[in-house]
Amino acid sequence: MNRVISKYLFYYPAVLAKGEFIPLYLDAYRKFQFFSEQQIREHQLKKVNRLLGYVGRTNTYYQRRFAEKEFSVATLNDLRSLPVLTKADLIAHQAELFSSKGLFAGSKTTGGSTGEPVRLFKSPNALARERAATWRGYEWAGVEIGDPQARFWGVPHSGIGKVKASITDLIANRMRLSAFDITTENLDTYYAALMRFKPAYLYGYVSVIDAFAQHIIDHGLAPIANLKAVITTSEVLSASIRRKIATAFQVKVFNEYGCGEVGSIAHECEHGRLHLMVDNLIVEIDSPDNTVGEIIVTDLFNTATPLIRYRLGDFGSLDDADCPCGRTLPVLKSVHGRAYDMIRTPAGRLIHPESLIYVFEGLQQKTRAFRQFQAIQTELDRIVIRLVPTEAMSENLRALIVEHLKNSVSEEVEYSIEVCSKLDRERSGKMRLVKSNLRKDVAFENASA
Repeated sequence: MNRVISKYLFYYPAVLAKGEFIPLYLDAYRKFQFFSEQQIREHQLKKVNRLLGYVGRTNTYYQRRFAEKEFSVATLNDLRSLPVLTKADLIAHQAELFSSKGLFAGSKTTGGSTGEPVRLFKSPNALARERAATWRGYEWAGVEIGDPQARFWGVPHSGIGKVKASITDLIANRMRLSAFDITTENLDTYYAALMRFKPAYLYGYVSVIDAFAQHIIDHGLAPIANLKAVITTSEVLSASIRRKIATAFQVKVFNEYGCGEVGSIAHECEHGRLHLMVDNLIVEIDSPDNTVGEIIVTDLFNTATPLIRYRLGDFGSLDDADCPCGRTLPVLKSVHGRAYDMIRTPAGRLIHPESLIYVFEGLQQKTRAFRQFQAIQTELDRIVIRLVPTEAMSENLRALIVEHLKNSVSEEVEYSIEVCSKLDRERSGKMRLVKSNLRKDVAFENASA
């Protein structure tokens, strides 16, 4: 679809109908990226005090939690005196944390990177600002609203979910390619479809775009026609994978960092620096010596489910050096963790971790039978499911979990369920929801040998 038609006849009417006035914010966000440090801090202090005043009047959770605190801060450093909000808090106190859903508030359920499914609401103003910041970040990659996108992403399992996804993809002018089933045949099909579709950019999980890039290199295929950039997300982008993707597609690779709860956190500029979206967020690194620490964010605009000093479960550090791009938005030097593994089947298929995560998120919403989950592939034909259960867990639910995994992931694999009191973390402190203990140097083409 033509970019102008997509932008003005599909995208803008759709978001405006939901109360998301993105066009009104874009120019302001473009200017903000060059604000002085003083201007940025003044903006953040003003917005966070407005948010604190709002929750002080409307939110029963924060009224109770901040009982001994003032609902205002004199400096941004004073924010650190307030208690943190964890995913466990968000799960346990969902009703209390809802300040006001509003007419157009959207709901979001995400497992994030810690294995704890989270549900919250986002106000339309927060959604609009989140998208405005994201589009600004995409402009750094040469991408504009309405440009055709090829999206390597999850595909809903339900019929209704598939219909909704199709409508969303039409509005966004994008072709969705399943990240759940990566085979040589599928990659050939994707390549042919993309040569016809001519996307301006590819977007999706690092591991899937990496597999596609390897396929193009191995088979000596020409780069995708009309491609401007590749934007990767959700997983760690290593230097070697970045080089491979850039070689395969002959365009620059841009990385982004975010989460479902607050949206875009950082986008990469043309010089490879991850700039923080500090017009929407206050980002703290919980470290006594200003090195690597847990990332804590405060969403300045979401009044539906306010997130104040929210622990993400990811670890990172900041870079104080100025960026050659000239933008004054602070730089996230590194993000540690978020290490997912691809699952292999005896027949040689690669299954993206999000395929399993989708299953568990759906079951958690319906059954509330477990608090956390983790899938570990111990053999080519065996996956161990570790669950931290609730009182709702039963033998019938165990059977239901296995049934869903066989239907949605693979029937070739044996699934065993282990109930435990807590899940083990990696040495880095990160939780890996899906991990494989198989050799990583075995190419998926040879997995069925």
